[in-house]
Amino acid sequence: MNRLITRPFLVAVLAIFLFTSCGPLPKPGTALTQEEREAARKSCITRYTAGGAVGGGILGGLLGGKKTKVQSALIGAAAGGALAFALAWGHCLNVYSDLKSYPVADAKTTARQIGYKPSQGYVTKIKNFSLNPKSVSPGGKVKINGSYYILAPEGNKDVTVTETRTVYFFDSSEDKWKELGAVDQEVTAALGTRKAEGSFEMPPDVPEGRYKITFKVSAKGEEDEATREMTVKRG
Repeated sequence: MNRLITRPFLVAVLAIFLFTSCGPLPKPGTALTQEEREAARKSCITRYTAGGAVGGGILGGLLGGKKTKVQSALIGAAAGGALAFALAWGHCLNVYSDLKSYPVADAKTTARQIGYKPSQGYVTKIKNFSLNPKSVSPGGKVKINGSYYILAPEGNKDVTVTETRTVYFFDSSEDKWKELGAVDQEVTAALGTRKAEGSFEMPPDVPEGRYKITFKVSAKGEEDEATREMTVKRG
């Protein structure tokens, strides 16, 4: 009888702890002071490491090893290994990374440059994407640079564009890439070419190894993406 009462009670208490112990993160693109950004980072990392390790482990036991969609439980399962902090950083990418895009060429100029024809309909294409540097130490910063264009037949106006940056870590123990997290950012853009610039910081505790960043642009059902790999190494 006690088990029947205790199990759901503990699950409920842990769920409340995991999801209310830290306040909501700022939306992508929100202007933050350095002090606000540092506070948000600390809060987020705590949510997905300390809370995730304890709550995830206990929840896993209570649920008999069944899979759960709770992100903190996933991170809790990896507690004690390098992947734990990498996962936390990935879920907190919003406060460790920024990206801004702006127009650099109008629709007519872009259409002329690439030979666009109205019969092609909506076209979304990434022209270039790069990371600098390609090798960085924990605690370092990497710059993001890229450009893309969106075109459509004449008569079409501004469109809603979703710019997504996703980070992956190569888990050598399983010999495969694992998605750590992603940030979606919506912008209202005129047709033509846009330049995207930003950066992301590697926390001092982020594990060494291979990472890759994917930049994806989506608009009107069309999308394109580009991926670049980088290395994190001390010294």
